[in-house]
Amino acid sequence: MPLPSNCYELLGVPHTADNEQLRSAFRNLSKELHPDTTSLPYEVAARRFQKICEAYGLLSDPILRAKYDAQLCKIDLDNKDRLNDNAVNICSRYQAKLIEVRRPLSGGELFSIFLLVISLCICLLVGIGFSMMHGREWIISPSWLIINRI
Repeated sequence: MPLPSNCYELLGVPHTADNEQLRSAFRNLSKELHPDTTSLPYEVAARRFQKICEAYGLLSDPILRAKYDAQLCKIDLDNKDRLNDNAVNICSRYQAKLIEVRRPLSGGELFSIFLLVISLCICLLVGIGFSMMHGREWIISPSWLIINRI
């Protein structure tokens, strides 16, 4: 029996499956196809187990899944004459989802932004302090505003 080419078909889940459904399908298949627990020949079981691990890794990451869905939809939309309206709507929904994918900022990134803001404020205060110590004017007219009278 040849392996399905689609990751969703390989795991036996629909395109709309959430992470819990993916995890459950992966667990069940890994129990069946793990080379140490199956009655299949070792090479066949190892190859199938590797395929379901790759499929689960791809579909469990939201960014990779969105790219994969967009790739599937591009293939499906190229063969639009064989698709029904429902499949076209699903593909357009996944393409719209690709734009929405954005991960939240990590703690380290937020801390870096905080340090950047603090350093900019300190630089601004140091610049104002130096200008006050030297007695410079706060508002300086630009040279192009000064009218030269001859």
